Amino acid sequence: MHSLLIDNPSRLLDWAERELDVTFFGDARALGWGNDEEIRAVAVYERWSGNDACVHLVSDNKPGWLCRQFLASGFYYPFVTGGLRRITGLVPANNERAIRLNQHFGYREEGRMRFGVDDETDLIVMGMLKEECRFIPKEFRHG
Repeated sequence: MHSLLIDNPSRLLDWAERELDVTFFGDARALGWGNDEEIRAVAVYERWSGNDACVHLVSDNKPGWLCRQFLASGFYYPFVTGGLRRITGLVPANNERAIRLNQHFGYREEGRMRFGVDDETDLIVMGMLKEECRFIPKEFRHG
């Protein structure tokens, strides 16, 4: 049985860093989905500015990793608990699956960082405002 993982953030961040081969900023916070034996997915929030945070979604890519409870919690946390007005995602332009997933969630393309990835791939800047997020209750969507 899988559930929301919040009790061991360093475990979640370590897993996400290994999966992405990155090091997150020191202000990184994480929510996960899985159980004591396995992590299925982690949402990482970093570069908190008071109005915005950069979001990374990492999964094991096995069927069933994304469920409604994890998705709702993943948006509730930055917008309601964190009090943010917006969230930002940076997606490599050659990762069409991630771009489609972000668009499905409601992110909008806001720009492009040319050669934003080490392999000279552009990064697409995607953003979502709190009032655009259909995954949080309506009473929390006001600016």
